[in-house]
Amino acid sequence: MKIHKAHSSGRCPGTWAIWKHSMLHVCSLAFFLFLSWANLVAQTTSTIEGVVKDKQGLAVAGVQVRATSSALAVDLIATTDSEGNYHITTLPPGIYEIKVSKDGFQSEIFKNIEVTLNRTLSLDVTMQVGSLNQVVEVNSVTPLLETSASSTGSTITPQQIEDMPINGRNYLDLLQLVPGVALNRQNDPAGDNSTPILGERGGNALFLIDGLPNRDNFNGGPSAQFNQDSILEFQVISGGYKAEFGHASGGIINVVTRGGTNDWHGGVSVFFRNSVFDSNDIPAATGGAPFLNRWDPTAYFGGPIVKD
Repeated sequence: MKIHKAHSSGRCPGTWAIWKHSMLHVCSLAFFLFLSWANLVAQTTSTIEGVVKDKQGLAVAGVQVRATSSALAVDLIATTDSEGNYHITTLPPGIYEIKVSKDGFQSEIFKNIEVTLNRTLSLDVTMQVGSLNQVVEVNSVTPLLETSASSTGSTITPQQIEDMPINGRNYLDLLQLVPGVALNRQNDPAGDNSTPILGERGGNALFLIDGLPNRDNFNGGPSAQFNQDSILEFQVISGGYKAEFGHASGGIINVVTRGGTNDWHGGVSVFFRNSVFDSNDIPAATGGAPFLNRWDPTAYFGGPIVKD
């Protein structure tokens, strides 16, 4: 009679292999989620970089470059390397103040720096010898340049979204401001031929909302509509975009929605259309213009969950 020795661990022989296989899946999923998060951040935030030099044109190392936005509760700091280079990443769209400081030099403050989404902007600084307590404020600067970008397209800013008159309050009508885009109003607004970019079919364009896909893969166009008042700004990339964007040959529509800020804010608006006020050239003998009476009310409210 043969006697089999029991496993002292109380675990069946295949348990270790199953546990190891499960942990491999968990690690793979965590790695995939990390890459997805990094990709999403890259698509919806921006970077400010540049070189800090002294009056003689020599690089200054160890300079503290600080980007702050009281409205967005953002406070990021970078330090220049031995060649005077600095990089401030993951900046959400907004208005910033950039402070450059180092012992033995006057502090430089650049105010009202507008940062739009998904850009790498350049800001070079020349520091003057002096006391750290001496501050030079620059309230208006030349718009930051994106010298390393190979892509083509435009960014529709919050001011344009707010000021431009749009029939129907569909923010995507502002695509007409981008060179190479022609809206087809005879087609369904969500149809495959409604938003051709550089001659491509509308279904070949990729729509993103806060870094997440929003494309209708069946009909083309966006799969979900968003109210104009919920949109902060959006970027249209017509060609030459980076590898972080994929699954599209007809352009990228990269949209960022409004988020909470450090201050409580809100608004109410009403969009009204009536056939009485609409100008038309339809003869009264043929019945005149068709009756129209449309109301589009909106309201929004936001603020900090936790201040700062």
